[in-house]
Amino acid sequence: MSFTMTREDSLIPLTSSDESYPSQNMTIKTNEMADKHLNQTPSDEFDHFLIESIDEAITLLGKPVKNEFYLRLEVNFNMGKNDIPQRLEEFSDILQKVFGFGASRLEVKFLRNLDSKIPTGAKCIDADCSVSMWIEKRKSFIGTINTKRKDFLLNIK
Repeated sequence: MSFTMTREDSLIPLTSSDESYPSQNMTIKTNEMADKHLNQTPSDEFDHFLIESIDEAITLLGKPVKNEFYLRLEVNFNMGKNDIPQRLEEFSDILQKVFGFGASRLEVKFLRNLDSKIPTGAKCIDADCSVSMWIEKRKSFIGTINTKRKDFLLNIK
């Protein structure tokens, strides 16, 4: 199955029948997000930090690249952005397929971002660790994230 989409195609149909004001919609969405974060379990909170860390690193490649990457992730691999924490091994394999050797650089950036969001506990990656050292030590992206998750959950309780 092949899927082709031009830049002119809209992912979200826009209608002019919505009479509400944009600022009102933003306030409602902000309140909904705040309520959602209050009801999160520690594991959900960690997943949120992980998704944010990944999203921030991919954004550095440029917004068009980020949008295309998430679109392809969804269409070609049936994986939404919010599915990544539960499918880390598959996500890591996809990164390797898409970015080749650049995947390791992204993984290091994901982990550094995660360390900045969760400063307590064990560090995912040493501050002086370069990408080449990361590859040389054959560090595991998935293992490192699982260790950080366990540490985060222990420190929350």
